[in-house]
Amino acid sequence: MSRAAARVLVVGSLNTDLIIRTDTEPPDDGAARVTGLATASGGHGGNCATVLAALGCRVSLATVVGDDAEGAAMLAELAGAGVDTEPSQTLPGASTGRVFIPVYPGRRHMLMHRGATDLWDPKSCETVPFGAYAAVVLFDPPEPVALRVLELAAEAATPVFWNPGGLQAARLPGQAASARWLAVNRAEYRAAFGAEPDARHLGGVCRDRDRTVVVTLGPEGAMAGEAGEVRRVPSRRVDTVDATGAGDAFAAGFVAAYLRGRSLPEALRWGAAAGAYAVTVPGARAPGLTLAEVDKPHPIEEVP
Repeated sequence: MSRAAARVLVVGSLNTDLIIRTDTEPPDDGAARVTGLATASGGHGGNCATVLAALGCRVSLATVVGDDAEGAAMLAELAGAGVDTEPSQTLPGASTGRVFIPVYPGRRHMLMHRGATDLWDPKSCETVPFGAYAAVVLFDPPEPVALRVLELAAEAATPVFWNPGGLQAARLPGQAASARWLAVNRAEYRAAFGAEPDARHLGGVCRDRDRTVVVTLGPEGAMAGEAGEVRRVPSRRVDTVDATGAGDAFAAGFVAAYLRGRSLPEALRWGAAAGAYAVTVPGARAPGLTLAEVDKPHPIEEVP
């Protein structure tokens, strides 16, 4: 089997995104007129798995949904996109998560009602054949589940690419030793390491550890530190339609490059290209993304 056809397991949430746009951000106890309202399938796990499948990967998704119409519809949608949902679970009596995303000029927030995701039982990890996968992409299950995934993947010698999200970032330093790759955004880096993600600090974080730390910087692109060296890729110039799911698309592009044996700079370039494409289309799943799009030439900078 070629590395391009290798199997990858994504572990992360599914939820319904409710995106609310306004032209102004109201003051405390104030009001603003909603100018755009959209509902879409979301969740870090589902977003990333969909993009990985679009980029030609054999991808499975481990997630938890409630026994409601939303959960059933999202699992069916993912199966239709070529994602194997066999490792996923439906919890009786639980509701599938919802994320409310208010978008103001220049600012956006994510308000998470995680629903079934927070009822995820770490014992369910015991039946997953981690050794059958070339890589695991780990997102945002409850902390006990994330730690068990890290342990079981390490026992199987399967590399873990971990993008924990804002709810877990502050606890990262003591937990990420067994993750081959760690991805955070600027705010999550501050929470995890207590410093701004500049090249000097990032190089120090990675100098004595056998791991890669990637920091996504939104319109400024992304940078990665490995063995004390730091590389940076500027963002492509695009017109932003919807930034939801851009970080998940970045992770998918990066891992897709890894599975094809690409170098760290090339993986960084693929990730940045996937993330840039994702903001040009509505919703969190980056519909229409192709291998040709992520493999377009784009400069990589070595940061001294």
